[in-house]
Amino acid sequence: MLRRADPSPRFFPQRLSELLTRWLAHTRWQGEAQRFGGAAWQKIAARWPALADLIRERKTARARHRRELRRQAVHDVPPQPEATDALLVQLMASSSWQARAGAALSLAHHSGEVVVQALVRALRDSSVEVAVAAADALVQHPEEAATQGLLCVLQNPDGYFSPVTRVAAISALAQRLDAAQFDPVFAAVRDIDAEVSIAAAAVITERMPSSASAQLLHVLRDTSGYYLPIVRLAVANALERAGLLHAGVADELLASERDASVRRVLERASHLTGEVLLGK
Repeated sequence: MLRRADPSPRFFPQRLSELLTRWLAHTRWQGEAQRFGGAAWQKIAARWPALADLIRERKTARARHRRELRRQAVHDVPPQPEATDALLVQLMASSSWQARAGAALSLAHHSGEVVVQALVRALRDSSVEVAVAAADALVQHPEEAATQGLLCVLQNPDGYFSPVTRVAAISALAQRLDAAQFDPVFAAVRDIDAEVSIAAAAVITERMPSSASAQLLHVLRDTSGYYLPIVRLAVANALERAGLLHAGVADELLASERDASVRRVLERASHLTGEVLLGK
């Protein structure tokens, strides 16, 4: 059973690791740095393989690589025929996280303000599976309350939500927001959770390629040490696969890039762009 990260004693080792990472970042750079949870990333990589693909090095470049960001269901639970009231009771009161997750997924196909309110509340379920299922279900509800509930997860004002749930919220919002509403996703690039930052970069290059260079190149140019190497590699790969790392940009970045993995992406982009210009 996957649960949200919280400061309770059972999660103390993970929390201690996060604090140590941030302390080391502060010691080295005298400033805040991103944090990354291996356990959370394993769950995210299993649900969103396209995100995991962004931190893998490729021997063969792809000028364009379409990323699928639609959330995979926690379990392939088919819509249930029960009445809306029965599903709402199951979502709110069942002691089984599987039953609650199944109810959330089924409520994607039931309309009404009460349904939306229940799914928004389920975003705070103690089980990550249930919260992610609720985020997935809210995609199907056009009400503004659904959008606001997902934005609250992404922005995480009280620090409650797991990176897994927050990535689910980005995936859901990517299917709901229009170009004029994308500022929260742009802001998520600089999120303290590296997993959220990676997901934001993937969504931006997929949904908003015309804005991707302006929103993402600063990650590769940043010299403060805030962005973790895994995020910088993901951004480089996302830009390359969207066809946005042209030779001039790649060469400029290469002049100061020290990370070997990012350099290989930039060198590949520069080489391929040069071949295109020469007609090879």
